[in-house]
Amino acid sequence: MIERCLLLQMSRDDCVKALAKHAKIEPIISLTVWKELLKENKAFFRDYFQARQYLNNKSKIKF
Repeated sequence: MIERCLLLQMSRDDCVKALAKHAKIEPIISLTVWKELLKENKAFFRDYFQARQYLNNKSKIKF
């Protein structure tokens, strides 16, 4: 389910909230899994966070 959050470019906090609300998964479980994923997939998450930051900055630019 975290994979779906990543595909939707969600932040960790947004993902935890969504999983608690829609899948009834306790936040501590989601946070623990997220932490382990970060540990095991450092390069992926580095790129993921850079892409999110780029998209966030791009959306703030006004023409």
